[in-house]
Amino acid sequence: MTRLISLLSASLFAVAAFAQQPFNVSVSVKGVDCDHAYITVFGDKESIQIDSLDPKMSVIPFTNGEMTLKGTASAQSVLRISFSGDDRLLKMVGNGYIPVKSASLWVVVGPGTNLKVEGDLTGKDYVDIYPNGDSENRFLAVLNSGMMPITNDEGNLEVKEYTDSTLTADDKKAIEARIADFDQNAQKVRENFIHSYPSCIASLWIMEDMLIRSQIEPAALETPMAAVESKYHDNYFYKAVSDRLAGAKSAAVGAKCPNISGTDKDGNEVSIADFRGKFLIVDFWGTWCGACLAGMPEMRAFRDAHKDKVQILGVANDKDAEKWKDCMVRNKMDWPDIMEGTGDRDYVARFNVQGFPTKILVDPQGTIVYRFTGEDREFYENVEKMINSK
Repeated sequence: MTRLISLLSASLFAVAAFAQQPFNVSVSVKGVDCDHAYITVFGDKESIQIDSLDPKMSVIPFTNGEMTLKGTASAQSVLRISFSGDDRLLKMVGNGYIPVKSASLWVVVGPGTNLKVEGDLTGKDYVDIYPNGDSENRFLAVLNSGMMPITNDEGNLEVKEYTDSTLTADDKKAIEARIADFDQNAQKVRENFIHSYPSCIASLWIMEDMLIRSQIEPAALETPMAAVESKYHDNYFYKAVSDRLAGAKSAAVGAKCPNISGTDKDGNEVSIADFRGKFLIVDFWGTWCGACLAGMPEMRAFRDAHKDKVQILGVANDKDAEKWKDCMVRNKMDWPDIMEGTGDRDYVARFNVQGFPTKILVDPQGTIVYRFTGEDREFYENVEKMINSK
């Protein structure tokens, strides 16, 4: 019996050790002028702990072109490494910039990853480096080496369109046509990759990214997803894509609205079943979303003008509870609101929300009758027609 307990304990220890293992990424890049790099995690953020200068933000020292990124991980994620302060790699427009993936270094990191990254960016205006030290990063290198040069060229054209005051109307049309061509070429690279190599973290990452950016119809991903090996089925990206594919069907116009439940800022339990009998606007928003916050007064005024027919339920794409509560108070959001969660409560994925704000109108019987992404008077005009026709 003692031996059995010892064996079981050893097995449990082995599982735990496998679940959280150290990783190490050594980076040596010439031609970069910066002191720090910022790390952004794509995937299950709770599964990875990064040793950094700031516990609230993953900031890594970058000294004489070298840095060491290390920590522990229990699952595979995609990391974006952005070199702080080197504006040459950014697509600057005035005091801001056009976000493009080609401005950063991308790696796959998981339990036990030990990666060495080397490159030279002297004279280059984007991060033309594709680590390939293990199988997952080799797949990512295939994708990014095809996609990033196109993305960079497209970004340069967008900067020219925004900043070159000498362009004529015909010049701008020609640039927009070239941007569209680059966009199509990048999409071909992505689609060819996911169909050629569906079973890898890079494919699952870019599939989720395309869904979020409305770059592909959910139905187009059913074939590559069916080919993904079972060893990836527990990964965040596989689950997120699966949830979005299911959500595209279950949360489509004409479907019964899936359940939404959670706790509001006052600690009260909220469920979508509480709103039966009136039209319900489910508002997907975030404290970080300027368009969302700008539209709150109009949504509140619309609700007030139709109190006998319309209610609002907010779903916040946020993790900081205090910031969420403060934002609701400042913006006079006097309706039930919950923060999205994870798993079954990842409502952004389960409702296949592809932009913020997204508003979903549910009729008094619980059927989704309208979806709208963005902030525009058109939404309220259409809702008014619908509620008055009942």
